[in-house]
Parts: sequence; C-alpha cells; structure tokens
Amino acid sequence: MVNHSALDKSSILSVVKAAGSVADGETLRRLPEMDLPALCDVVEFRVDTWPERAEEGLEQARQAAVPVLVTVRRPEEGGQNDLSTADRLRLARMFLPAAQMLDVEIASLEEMPGLVQEARAAGVMVVASWHDFSGTPSLEVLRRKRDAGMAAGADMVKFAATLHSAADMATLAALLEEPDHPPLSVMGMGVLGRISRLLFAQLGSVLNYGWLDRPTVPGQWPAARLRELIREL
Repeated sequence: MVNHSALDKSSILSVVKAAGSVADGETLRRLPEMDLPALCDVVEFRVDTWPERAEEGLEQARQAAVPVLVTVRRPEEGGQNDLSTADRLRLARMFLPAAQMLDVEIASLEEMPGLVQEARAAGVMVVASWHDFSGTPSLEVLRRKRDAGMAAGADMVKFAATLHSAADMATLAALLEEPDHPPLSVMGMGVLGRISRLLFAQLGSVLNYGWLDRPTVPGQWPAARLRELIREL
C-alpha cells in the first residue's frame, strides 16, 4: 500500500514513469495476482470501465503497492458505460482517499468545479487530460488546452492524440521541447503510437501508458515492456 506522505511530488512530476491501466473487469479480477511493482511504476484505475465493481476496485486501490492514478473517463473522450457527470463525480470522490493522482479531462473542469480543489486538499495530484481519437490538432490548440488545464489548478497535463503522419508526431514532440513547459504526459495512438511513446518518454513525457492485461487503444505497449524500454533508452 502506498502512503500519501511517502510520496515526493517533485519526483512524481519529474521522473519518467510507465503507467499500467486496469481498464476492464477481467484485469481488475486478476489484479491481486499481479506483482505491480514488477510491471509498472503507476497503476491507473479506469473506474468508468467497471463502475458496477467500484467497491471491489476501491479495495484493490487501497492495497496497491505502487502509486494509484484514478480515472473516470467522460464518454466523449473514450469513457465507457455512458456515465453521467454526476456519476463520474461520485466515483471520483469515492476513490480520492485511495488515490495519489486523479485524471480530470480539461473539458470536465467546468462540469466538476470543486473536484480539483477537493483533490488538492486531499494531497492528490491532478492530471488535466485531453484526447483526440481522430487526429492531432495544431500546436496552438494544444498550447491553449495545456494552459487552461494548468490555470484550473492541475499539476500535470496529459495529451493523447491519433497520429497519421510524422508531422503529427512532430507536433506533439514540440510541446515537450518548449522551454519551461509544465509537467506533461504526451502519447500518440494508432499505427505510430508505439514509436511515439518511446520518443515522447525520451523527451520527458512524465506518464507513459501501457496495458497490464490487454491493450485499450491502438499503439500501446505492455506496461512492463514499455518500462523496460524507457529505462534502456
């Protein structure tokens, strides 16, 4: 079990890490059998994928041997089970006592105005996220979203975009190469996803997501292999 007081926020936000996602009910069922410290640096609990098993998931989160990132994804950005804002807010609050990090979409910040403040008051780091499953927007659009997330009180901003070309990859890479940028987690999806995740980790992407049991989006590595490659690089 990870204790809030044992975490060094600066190290979480500055050291490149591999995150493994618990993104389906079968992975949640098998989680007690997994040696998480051997598989990933951070474990993401995708609560929206198994809301009916939230109590079981909460117990697993409390016992996790690595830092816990809680995500209750909005339907418009890949969330499952068509959860309402009220349901997502309830589940996020339910998991706060077991979390070291909380993912809140930039688009949800206005829908959940008090959640960021509640998380920060509880010592939970906030990841403001944005996802594009069709393409990669311009660098200027990404900058605006990044700045909006940080202005709302986030500790880190996460971007996941679909890559169709090397130019798309270069757009995301440019965010990580800007001077004095805030902590960022940047990843590509699609046919160039795997290559991009190694590149972006090399450029300083703080959280780099992989799967524990099965992929959740095209372009993911197994979390353990991703971590191994990041360390080699």
